[in-house]
Amino acid sequence: MGFFTENEVNTFDFGEAHIAELRFGLGSFYMLLDNVKILENNSRNRDVRTMRTNGLSFRVMEPQIVAVTEEGCKIYNADGVLQQEVPDRVVSPEEYASLCKELEDAVIYKSEKTGDTYRIFIDGEEHEYVLEVKGSGDSEEWERFMNLAEI
Repeated sequence: MGFFTENEVNTFDFGEAHIAELRFGLGSFYMLLDNVKILENNSRNRDVRTMRTNGLSFRVMEPQIVAVTEEGCKIYNADGVLQQEVPDRVVSPEEYASLCKELEDAVIYKSEKTGDTYRIFIDGEEHEYVLEVKGSGDSEEWERFMNLAEI
């Protein structure tokens, strides 16, 4: 028996979640995630404590990709002198497919929803990204609850 919720993204904590699969583009936004925390106020959580799960499917309905940004950085030498400043870069839609592949096994360090906008902050292998998506709602589906300590 699986579990399903709609429009309850704020009852999950995606911080430290691992991305097993990521797909987004014209008309779609889907993530398959491991190590997602299910908060006490989730409608399917019968425990009175935070639980976790693996294999959680997260979808944004009627998605519109607002922006995908590769965050910039400052590069210093060993003496702490600024050598280079790399500005933020907007990822083009043509790069989405390769970026999805690159971000498999990456970690989400923060997510937030404000109004109809979802922001997902991802720590990739060499760069950090912010995915900003507007949608009419969200859905989450998973198979089981696990204790936080389970690996």
